[in-house]
Amino acid sequence: MSTEPALAADDAFGADLYRLLSGQAPDAVFSPVSVASVLQMALCGARGQTAAELAGALHLDGSPEGAAAAVRALPALAASVTADGSVTFRAPAALWVQSGLPLRPGFTAGLGQAVAEADFAGAPQQARAEINRVVAEQTEQKITGLLPSGTVDEKTRLVLTSAIYLKAGWAETFPERATADAPFYPDGPDRPSRTVRMMHSAAARMYLRGDGYQAVLLPYRGGSLAMAVVLPDGPVAALGPALAAGGVAGLLAGTARYQVTLSLPRFRLETALDLVPVLRQLGVRQAFTEHADFGGITEAVRLAINAVAHKAYIDVDELGTEAAAATAVGFRPTAAFRAPEPVTMTVDRPFLFAIVSGPASLPLFLGQVSHP
Repeated sequence: MSTEPALAADDAFGADLYRLLSGQAPDAVFSPVSVASVLQMALCGARGQTAAELAGALHLDGSPEGAAAAVRALPALAASVTADGSVTFRAPAALWVQSGLPLRPGFTAGLGQAVAEADFAGAPQQARAEINRVVAEQTEQKITGLLPSGTVDEKTRLVLTSAIYLKAGWAETFPERATADAPFYPDGPDRPSRTVRMMHSAAARMYLRGDGYQAVLLPYRGGSLAMAVVLPDGPVAALGPALAAGGVAGLLAGTARYQVTLSLPRFRLETALDLVPVLRQLGVRQAFTEHADFGGITEAVRLAINAVAHKAYIDVDELGTEAAAATAVGFRPTAAFRAPEPVTMTVDRPFLFAIVSGPASLPLFLGQVSHP
């Protein structure tokens, strides 16, 4: 599988996750590619119905080769994004395996990820603390305590982790002197407002007036990444069908250059998620049962997934964005140029946002804001 289909699969998977997660909280952020990365690693060692269910949820063909290609797509993307040094973007992944448990050589060779030994059987809480410490270090302490109590015990045999850290400045910053208090309407313009710190700027940006929404792209320095802000005319839930049909790329298709006068609230979000129930809704079921088949990982013991933990963080201000995310899976046995036209976009009600990469608009982070 080439990189492009793998990234398209991640976009579709992200849209599925958003559909299920957006109804759980009015404010949320997650990283589709971090979640996909650890599940793709698991898919590399899955067989039979277990593999088919994981592949279906991930929008992949189910072959170990296709899963391995998808795993390698994220590090390749990180390398290309940071090539000119304008942004910081890291996406390390790792396998933490019980000391002495033999992994199949084809599994580790196909992934190309770091393998670390841990004493889950003898010192499970020390192993959990070490995994959490490394993830916190990889994310500049923005993601701490990824694996909560109870996710690792003496029965744990393998933990897969994927961490993402991004720090990027806007190509066009928001003047700090222009930031001022302004109303924001969490429940719509005819309901009570709350006061937020609203940033303001006017610049030539890629913009779209879609069917029932506006969208604007705010590029980061270097040009490889951008934040997409999607403002629906009504409730943010109304974006769901369009996102499900075409992903973030579909929402942004047809953007063109306009002179955009933009008002956008500063916001900071943190989210912690147990993704096992969500993945079950996406059709991943056997992987969590005694019938799970991860024979491509090891033949020494039969493994099943017992935990899928995800945490994400984002901070948006006048200068740019800092964002981080991490996911852990635990296993136990068993456009053309034209002169800009002026438009105004005031983000004073709930909106969807995504940090996207490249022409395919792959969502590295995706979320919604109702209470900035």
